[in-house]
Amino acid sequence: MIGPDGRAQHGVFILLRRLRVPLVLLIVSYSVAIAGFTVVTGYTPEGRPWQMSFFHAVYFVSFLGTTIGLGEIPYPFSDAQRLWALLSIYTTVLAWLYGIGAVFSTLQDPLFRRILHENRAFSGVRRMREPFYLICGYDDSGTLVARELAEAGVRTVVVDKNPERVDAVEVDQLRQQVPALVADASDPRALTLAGIANGRCAGVVALTGDDSINVNIALAARLLNPKSEVICAARWHHKQPEMAAVGADHIINPFDTFAERLVLALQAPSLHIIYEALTIQNANAMGTPRILPHGRWIVCGHGPFGRTVRRHLEKAGIQVIVMEEHADDDLPDGSVAGSPTRAETWRAARVETADGVVVCGPDDTENLTACLTARKLNADVFLAVRQNERRNSPMFRAAPVDLSVLSGYIVAAEVLRIIRAPQLSYFMRLARQQKEEWAHNLLMSMREHIGDDTVESWSVTMDREEAPAVVAALRSGRVVRVGDVMSAPDNRDLRLSAVPLLLQRANEKVLLPGDEEVLAEGDRLLLCGREVATSRMRWTVRDDTVLAYVLDGIASNRRVPWPALPPLPPGSNC
Repeated sequence: MIGPDGRAQHGVFILLRRLRVPLVLLIVSYSVAIAGFTVVTGYTPEGRPWQMSFFHAVYFVSFLGTTIGLGEIPYPFSDAQRLWALLSIYTTVLAWLYGIGAVFSTLQDPLFRRILHENRAFSGVRRMREPFYLICGYDDSGTLVARELAEAGVRTVVVDKNPERVDAVEVDQLRQQVPALVADASDPRALTLAGIANGRCAGVVALTGDDSINVNIALAARLLNPKSEVICAARWHHKQPEMAAVGADHIINPFDTFAERLVLALQAPSLHIIYEALTIQNANAMGTPRILPHGRWIVCGHGPFGRTVRRHLEKAGIQVIVMEEHADDDLPDGSVAGSPTRAETWRAARVETADGVVVCGPDDTENLTACLTARKLNADVFLAVRQNERRNSPMFRAAPVDLSVLSGYIVAAEVLRIIRAPQLSYFMRLARQQKEEWAHNLLMSMREHIGDDTVESWSVTMDREEAPAVVAALRSGRVVRVGDVMSAPDNRDLRLSAVPLLLQRANEKVLLPGDEEVLAEGDRLLLCGREVATSRMRWTVRDDTVLAYVLDGIASNRRVPWPALPPLPPGSNC
């Protein structure tokens, strides 16, 4: 049970409180038994009266209560002593049975188990010595985020009010140990227990599926740990300004993200492939740009997802017909009313002549049924469908659809992108302003350097923490160019399997910086490439001897031609 200070109450005190009566009963029964033996008179074999000493009484009652039976000491008992021993046996045994029963009852008590669970989670957070992210919500998106961060060696803490989801944290066998807490994330005390105010909490990710709770989480994070990064998922647009007002650094709306990708695929197919490669897990740059039809599209469902898709398609100049089963005052003119699982509804929407269909309902079964119905009437129409639950993935993979969209997957991909390469948003914003020819040339460059390997994206800041060798060289007057850090650390004539995407310097942003671009202290460089290129580049920018080699060809075992920076003090950032 969480205390008012956000700390877990100690289970041992709760246990002692619950066992107070059994313990008192045990103490009283033993005390009476011991006292009785010291006053009841016995007789020696010679017939002399005697009384048991306190030590002998304690000794005898101690094994009497266990029913071991070591005999009558130091002499055979009198009838009075045997009668008192008989009463003492029943009294102490009953006291023990009552006490043991009380212990088992307390251990099974939901409150006690909850306290133990909170203590375990609290201890797990306190033992952390590395920066960690607090993930509020362990649904599909939370699961994917926790797993990917664990694979990358990033520590996380999970909070979810659903016990089954929290139990899944252990079942998922994550590479890193993840403290998990069953609690309402809208309760600031629960968040405090989970480490939101901990100085090592680098960020808070609100993925509860409830926008109001996500707002509360963002507010708590901003007030209790102002330095932490706050990432919020939002389903309703009217909640997004509220999230921004309380201090959320990043707001992810999966419906907006999908609609933007759909429009991107319509307008710039090559850039869409690049975007997918940079944001989707285990994706590469070898996908074939698909030319989506620009004719008439049907949006099935007019909830938050359907409204967003319709708005983005209409903004892109696409003719849209809305199909909605339930009456809605916000339905546009020309909408078709009826169940999407019936063929007559699709015929009323003229699906036979439509070029694209997006099924946006909140129920997976109805969505798949609607897709099958539409496919029967038009085998060539481009068919995209919303998937709501990850467990239904086998059915969606087998369904005759061109694109299925899992909201949780989109949210997870965006969260990971923000954590791993926050500059990617700037890059995509600038890239959308370029022409298809520019995107096609970039795609060809990525294929040349990365091939069919999974595309990884990462950022490097030219500061003392991430690139101490580069900073030392710059401060000594040396010129370091983008091409220098792109050289292989063991053979400078070879180039890393990576492509520089963006160079950010104060308010200046350079798209696709060339090899001759000069670096300055504080620059942030966004790159994409093979996974192995990440560690090789970090080796170059961190190690003075390696950087000297790629700059001047000096062997790595020779002296560095500039003074190295002194090591950073523990805990410093710069």
